[in-house]
Amino acid sequence: MGYFKNINLLNFRNFDFFQLDFSNNCNVLYGLNGAGKTNILEGISLFAKGRGLRKDKISNIIKNNYEKFKINSEFQHKKIIYNLISESEIQNSRVKKKFLVNNDKTKEVLNSFYDLVPFLYFLPETERLFLSSPSNRRNFIDQLIFTYKNNYNLLMNKYNKFIQERSKILNSNYSDSSWLAQLEQNISKIGLQIYLFRERQINLLMDNLSIYINNFKLPYKISIRLNDQFFKKNIDQEFYEKTLRDNRKIDTLLGGSKIGPHKSDYIFYVNDNFQASQLSTGQQKTIILLVFLSHCNYLVNHQSKEPILILDEVCSHLDLTNRKILLTLIQSFDLQIFMTGTTKDLFSFLSTNTNFCNITNI
Repeated sequence: MGYFKNINLLNFRNFDFFQLDFSNNCNVLYGLNGAGKTNILEGISLFAKGRGLRKDKISNIIKNNYEKFKINSEFQHKKIIYNLISESEIQNSRVKKKFLVNNDKTKEVLNSFYDLVPFLYFLPETERLFLSSPSNRRNFIDQLIFTYKNNYNLLMNKYNKFIQERSKILNSNYSDSSWLAQLEQNISKIGLQIYLFRERQINLLMDNLSIYINNFKLPYKISIRLNDQFFKKNIDQEFYEKTLRDNRKIDTLLGGSKIGPHKSDYIFYVNDNFQASQLSTGQQKTIILLVFLSHCNYLVNHQSKEPILILDEVCSHLDLTNRKILLTLIQSFDLQIFMTGTTKDLFSFLSTNTNFCNITNI
């Protein structure tokens, strides 16, 4: 397995300097609100691709009155130790993240590490997944895909870039019709790929969910349906391009594109006809924890991946069933897990070999 051995934070969020060693299994950070528990998780997440679990501006992460932050860690996979540095730097007058693996920042080395170390996040807002906006549900599905398809974000970035470029041309009264046609070809090609990736992810998720629903003897089944006025399974690229051409006028007025995977929603149902958003808070938590358990099962047993689990404030609304699911998630796989909470007694159901850290007293 792979795991973070430690972390050192310098001029990061509320910390001038902070150092902590980790267990290779379950780590619980507890303490008062504002002590910096989530900040530590964010520091760990900055060794993943992107801007961390909060997706904040890098300039906002630097502690007030300091010029830069720096995070060091040792990551061990089998018998190999990777020395990691994530820090801020200024490029073209902008503050950006710089990431080095063994003092190497080449794309090949970084992509190799990203592929080796997928991250899976449970954040407080994850509990409101079924009540939140369609974009949050799309992002959640995309996060699951990203854990085993490391370049999926490049596909999404290209798609969004082409949508924006098309919008600019439309607003310039088709000043470049040939480039507009090429953009619509690119959008339709990539858009269909995104639809198919998400469809595959939904099918995988439902297959694995059914296993655990049976294991826990839950009296219902869960299904996930795509809500999209445009996409149907028999749509091809030619039809997609034609629809984009037909929508040029309305897209000029409204901006962006009226159709595409950026307009999709994914609705979770219980027993085919009851939306998960209508369940109690605890029941919604049950489904979300089952999703994490199911996806970990897929990653470990079908993709040979060992995700780092970051579970921020996960212990709210934990009835007996939810505790069993969380314990199964912790005990079923040989993974490193980080959890946070305000008090140690919230985690009394965990085994005695859990690494507990009182952040308030550090």
